[in-house]
Amino acid sequence: MKIRLSLALAAFLAALLSSIDAQVEPPSDLKFKILNENTVEMSWVRPSATIEGFRIQVVSAADEPARYLSLGAETSTTSISNLTPDLDYTVSINSYYGSEESIPIYGQLTIQSSNTSGRVRRPHSEAIKCSVSALADLVFLVDGSWSVGRENFKHIRSFIGALAGAFDIGEDKTRVAVVQYSTDTRTEFPLTRYVRRGDLLQAINSLPYKGGNTMTGDAIDYLIKNIFTEAAGSRKGFPKVAMIITDGKSQDPVEEHAEKLRNIGVEIFVLGIKGADEDELREIASKPHGKHVYNVPNFDLIQEVQKKIITEVCSGVDEQLSSLVSGEEMVEPAFNLQVTEIASKSMRVTWDPSPGEITGYKLTLIPMVPGMKRQELYIGPTQTSINARDLSPETEYEISLFALKGLTPSEPILDLAKTQPVKVSTECSLGVDVQADVVLLVDGSYSIGLKNFAKVRAFLEVLVTSFDIGPNKIQISLVQYSRDPHTEFALNTHNDINAVVKAVRNFPYRGGSTNTGKAMTYVRERIFIPARGARDNIPRVMVLITDGKSSDSFKDAATKLRNIDVEIFAVGVKDAVRSELEAIANPPADTHVYEVEDFDAFQRISKELTQSICLRIEQELLKIKKKSLLPPQDLRFSEITSRSFRATWTAPAAAVLSYLVRFRKAEDVTEDYVSLIVSGDTTTSILPNLYPVTTYEVNVFSQYDKGDSFPLTGEETTLEEQGPVGNLRVTEETTNSFRVSWLAAPGSVIRYRLSYIPLSGTGEILEAQTIGAETTIVLQELFPITTYRVSVSPEYASGIGNEMLVDGTTKEVRGSPRDLRVFDETISTMKLAWQAAPGNVRQYQIAYKPAEGGERKEIFVKGDTTQAMLKNLQPATEYELFVTAQYSTGVGVPLLGTGTTLEGRKQFHLN
Repeated sequence: MKIRLSLALAAFLAALLSSIDAQVEPPSDLKFKILNENTVEMSWVRPSATIEGFRIQVVSAADEPARYLSLGAETSTTSISNLTPDLDYTVSINSYYGSEESIPIYGQLTIQSSNTSGRVRRPHSEAIKCSVSALADLVFLVDGSWSVGRENFKHIRSFIGALAGAFDIGEDKTRVAVVQYSTDTRTEFPLTRYVRRGDLLQAINSLPYKGGNTMTGDAIDYLIKNIFTEAAGSRKGFPKVAMIITDGKSQDPVEEHAEKLRNIGVEIFVLGIKGADEDELREIASKPHGKHVYNVPNFDLIQEVQKKIITEVCSGVDEQLSSLVSGEEMVEPAFNLQVTEIASKSMRVTWDPSPGEITGYKLTLIPMVPGMKRQELYIGPTQTSINARDLSPETEYEISLFALKGLTPSEPILDLAKTQPVKVSTECSLGVDVQADVVLLVDGSYSIGLKNFAKVRAFLEVLVTSFDIGPNKIQISLVQYSRDPHTEFALNTHNDINAVVKAVRNFPYRGGSTNTGKAMTYVRERIFIPARGARDNIPRVMVLITDGKSSDSFKDAATKLRNIDVEIFAVGVKDAVRSELEAIANPPADTHVYEVEDFDAFQRISKELTQSICLRIEQELLKIKKKSLLPPQDLRFSEITSRSFRATWTAPAAAVLSYLVRFRKAEDVTEDYVSLIVSGDTTTSILPNLYPVTTYEVNVFSQYDKGDSFPLTGEETTLEEQGPVGNLRVTEETTNSFRVSWLAAPGSVIRYRLSYIPLSGTGEILEAQTIGAETTIVLQELFPITTYRVSVSPEYASGIGNEMLVDGTTKEVRGSPRDLRVFDETISTMKLAWQAAPGNVRQYQIAYKPAEGGERKEIFVKGDTTQAMLKNLQPATEYELFVTAQYSTGVGVPLLGTGTTLEGRKQFHLN
């Protein structure tokens, strides 16, 4: 049988010395040796510190029960038997002392039947440990749908174990929960289940694979209602992190649920695998997306981003802790939220102010219909009312108001409100301000005939009775045309509805050819003029009714009418040509062109045509009104950073209630605008939460009682994001090297540049750089027992960023003297000589005692001496000799030897 052993070691670093609960030293140098086809020998190096013993766990990727071993402190080897070939096992070992455990070292073990080499492959994996202070409620939401597959699920288990293992686990430390979802969602274990690292990692390694469909939205909602609650163990005042892992596009909406999860203070990281949708991942994750969104094409590539994710999660927890410690989480919400003045496209939202110290409010209006446009408005701290506009008619909105302190939100206050349906009346009496000049251009050619012309009159009567007629309201003019046009009555002829109806009923049928082009020119030159009652800044409408093809050219005449802001509707009867009607009327054709098969069918289109005319008059009135509302002027930008810039403008010569500032990425016209409301006495605003090196379109509107002005528009580009590295530290010190590590600097770092110099100032400045954006490097060829000042600076495309400094000290060189020699022995003395020990020896200790037993004595000589004489020795005695180098930081290993004194002379007495 062929056998192969594959080992993946992931040794967690020892916790920082300042952590009282992480003092137990772990074992090291874990090794395996194949004994036979189902047994492996496991060996390790015992820690130097005092421990009580070791605990070993062996967990399979299948449904085999987990195995546990507890071994004594002097043990350094054991065997693992009854292993199933071709099955993955996770093996972990940790040392313990009393109730405290060390961090484990662990790996994945597989004996394969297809390999006879027996060679152990050990990929290097540098484990990451969060800072001791990084305490959080950490929740994993894991996609267990069918598309993941049982084989790939082990990669997810490994990733969860690595991330959870970066934290100190405990009831008052970091708590971890795992939730798996597919068609439905279930809690694998809650935040309160595991308070020991070993138990937690075992539970993670034993996670079952669920199977089902991908319902991510429901799963996120499940976290809100069942996991991040006090009842489920989520703690107030602790950072909250959700790590969402998915391999496909959700089959239900996610954005609304993710927004709610973020709004309760949860920082969301997302890992997409294989079929994950990038846009959907960005909808879920917290911002900035560069820190919170990760996507890999295959499950076995998770390890390529694992280090980056763990680093960013640790950093995110530290940042949350900083905010919590500073008290920013204690943002008091506003209260008494009310929604009034609800119309089809707007509603007024009012509230009582937050009693706390705040910097503003954020108002979100989320339509309860998926895919519809949502709004997010930022409002100053003194404002307690806003008229939300540009909403969708007949739509229910969830309204959430957050008090803000910086970027930290309060708990939201909520309400629901539904906009009114659009009310398009069949009568253009939409209010006292409705005004329009309407011209009815009627074909009176011979092809119509007297009988049908009576039906035209009846149709016109229906139309005109829909309008509120008056000199300051809607004015009607009637022009009949055939070969030549003729004014039946002008715009200023009749001042009330009765006079207009009477004139419509009685105007004569004239007959002739169909010169539509000539008639439209006549309307432009002879009707829409002040002498005939035409007014400035009033909507203009012309309704053409014809039954046949024009006898003259008409396109140019129609274009010139539209160019003087005349909205043209065309009604074709019987033989009218559709293409000709569309060329005359304004677009879109479905609201401006109408066809009927004969004159009896006018009734069928009368209501729809009237609604379209009335709606266009209303829209044009709003447009004209907007033109009268003065916009701000001179938009300019300053204080530009990677994440924000300031917009400033000049106020118009009018009393402005407030300003609406909207912005979005210039390249993405499909993205919703973010909106800020600025009080009318302020002409500047900071645009926050932007992306680095991104161009933004900015619109500033003046807001009045009667509506908003046209926007003042400009563009500005944010700078490249830069900043110093975080958590700079020195570890793994030796006599001539140490490792420098840090958390990544913000932005797109090309590489990191380092400089280092002895603090004594006696050496030259040395330099090093990382390969790419690696966040660790070993500095070598250093002097022993020397403190270096190390500088780390990120390098960006635009230059070198800010430096951070840290001091690191190499260890002292310590060792043993060599080549001990004994010479010039006498009956009571002997001389010793040796080769000097390495490093800066302060003194040598020479200890000696008789080999057969006796008193141990010692002398000392200076560190620059390599000889000594031992005196007052016993004759003919062998001595054990010990020469030890002593350093400022300790002692080296003693050099051993022996020496023997000479025999004493015999005494002769003469008699």
